[in-house]
Amino acid sequence: MSYDMDPIVGNWYQHVEKGLDFEVVAVDEETASVEIQYVDGTLDEIPLDDWYEIDLEPAEPPEDWTGPLDAVDEEEDEEPEIGVPEDDWEEPDAERRPRGRRAARDDDLPPEELGGDWDE
Repeated sequence: MSYDMDPIVGNWYQHVEKGLDFEVVAVDEETASVEIQYVDGTLDEIPLDDWYEIDLEPAEPPEDWTGPLDAVDEEEDEEPEIGVPEDDWEEPDAERRPRGRRAARDDDLPPEELGGDWDE
């Protein structure tokens, strides 16, 4: 039994009977509970009295553990590449169009070419 193993936030433990590894993510002294998070991201709360009754062993964090609640996808930090390239931001619209052409406007087109279901 884990009578001498206090719950320490950030430490990993293994529930010996269940074979499940988890991390202690919070210890709430007011409610006398230990909040844990399993490798799959599932959160659970254990009463502090029960903590000392569970057969626990220290465990190593998984190699690929980033914590589902705190995971940050590195690609999310990058700005998406949409629209006009940054080096074209300062160019006036007319300079980007091929010469001799102008942008079509809705009022330049006959009604049958506008498309859409506006009259229906």
